[in-house]
Amino acid sequence: MQFRERRRVIQVIRTVYDPAVKRGRSEVVGKIDKDALGVPEKLRKACTQAELTEIEDWLARRETTLRTETIRDDTGALSERMRHAADYFREHATGSTGDEQAAVHAADIWLAWDDLKKAMRKAGYPQSKLAEDKKNQKERGSS
Repeated sequence: MQFRERRRVIQVIRTVYDPAVKRGRSEVVGKIDKDALGVPEKLRKACTQAELTEIEDWLARRETTLRTETIRDDTGALSERMRHAADYFREHATGSTGDEQAAVHAADIWLAWDDLKKAMRKAGYPQSKLAEDKKNQKERGSS
């Protein structure tokens, strides 16, 4: 089976040997809406059990890849968002007027930060010489 991603659909393609031309011929078996979580009934009827298993495995791998890419992109943007949060808290110190939500945000961030530090340590990324080097490099650049 082959899978061709188009704008809104994924085409499922089967290659069948054609003895008249003595080579394989591709035929579109069906389509899957990219937003759908499963295989449509029409496509299920057109495929063998082995093909259905292959389609479902491919869809599961695709979903895992998309989720991983999204998390990786969000993680890459996290340091930038943390710097924005630092600016926010500089402007909304305890006792300042205008934003009662600052304390709620601060509590949520402290909890998430503790969880993130634990996860990074368990994954083998403790606060390291690399972070210290980057900090020193930044300080040297601003001098």
